[in-house]
Amino acid sequence: MPPRARLTNLHSKINSQGEEQFSTVTIEATAPAPVEVSYPEPTLCQVTVRAAMNMYPGPLYVQDGIIREVTLHTVAEETVFNICLDEAIQAVITCFEGTPYRICLNFNRRPMQDFYQDRVVVIDPGHGGSDPGHRGPVNLLERDMAWKTAGELARILEGLKARVVMTRRQEENPSWQERLARVPPGAFCFLSIHEYGSPDAARRGTAVLYNPARPENEELAAAVLERIVTRVKTPPRGTSPDAELVQLGQLPALRIEPVTITNWVDEGLLRNPYFHQKTALAVVVAIKQYFRQRSKDYGPRNKENSFS
Repeated sequence: MPPRARLTNLHSKINSQGEEQFSTVTIEATAPAPVEVSYPEPTLCQVTVRAAMNMYPGPLYVQDGIIREVTLHTVAEETVFNICLDEAIQAVITCFEGTPYRICLNFNRRPMQDFYQDRVVVIDPGHGGSDPGHRGPVNLLERDMAWKTAGELARILEGLKARVVMTRRQEENPSWQERLARVPPGAFCFLSIHEYGSPDAARRGTAVLYNPARPENEELAAAVLERIVTRVKTPPRGTSPDAELVQLGQLPALRIEPVTITNWVDEGLLRNPYFHQKTALAVVVAIKQYFRQRSKDYGPRNKENSFS
């Protein structure tokens, strides 16, 4: 009799297959095992594997806009995975022989792409060129860290078929008015990326500032802040209006400060490339979910916004 399969690992990532993107949950095992997939609710995918669990039983928090989290428990000789979804999407399941044996569940990310496709998103990496911005206790510069996060934002959005406009190149430092002049008519939103600096080296955390010309922007800022701190586990510094963003008129506009770079702990977070990826994905997901919860898109995609 072949040995009973044991489940050894669980992970998730975003994959591209041609023009399509997928959120993939992978279950690894020591040997092939029978699998059953059901949907007790439209946004709950339940995967039952006839195998013992030999892995950490805690939840897997994904929060990528399609998969919210994965929880698991054992029932008799089976392990049940509950995949909680933000969208009612059914998985395509594929099993791969080998060591480890892999059970892959692919959820199409089409709802994310449908939301962002052809929308113009303006990304404004703070500082640049001869202006380094704030400096960390060791040696990191706000200019460079803002560029890294902005680059991850651009990569994710372009993967979702959005039209990304950057207000500067890597070595540039245009004035604020020059940055505003690069915002095209019909832009969907404006995202300025900075890091906070404080004379108090103990102060740390994330803040999101917003354009107060449009009242709804305060709610949008709160949604983005909540998603970032949940994803990267930073303390929140709150939301507040930003006087410069008023010049964008009614355009949804945020100034995102992922960390306080003058704090030792926060500067350390910036050294991890996954921090920039997680922050950027959190922003993209929060914006989409905020507008979806408002039950309709923010106006026609070709509607021109007036700037003051």
